Amino acid sequence: MNRIICIALIAAMNLVDAAPALADVGVTDACQDDIKDLQDKINDNKDDYTAESRRKAKAQLSAARTNRMNPAKCRGNVLDARKELQEGRRDKNKKDRD
Repeated sequence: MNRIICIALIAAMNLVDAAPALADVGVTDACQDDIKDLQDKINDNKDDYTAESRRKAKAQLSAARTNRMNPAKCRGNVLDARKELQEGRRDKNKKDRD
């Protein structure tokens, strides 16, 4: 009887440990979807951004891809990539006006 209780406790502890990991995977999968969407936006609208801002944004997206296990870092890299694109769009608009 003790053996069955021990096995049940071990199984329960493994389930408790696995729950946060499953939650992180869901969050990082959403982040990975955002990476793909932003990459598509960059490729579809190349003329809207400077080459330098596209390069910096792609570097941030590459870093985000490697942060699958840390959703906060992944999300931060995606936000930084968007910021680079916004700055590149402003720079491009400024050059077009001059």
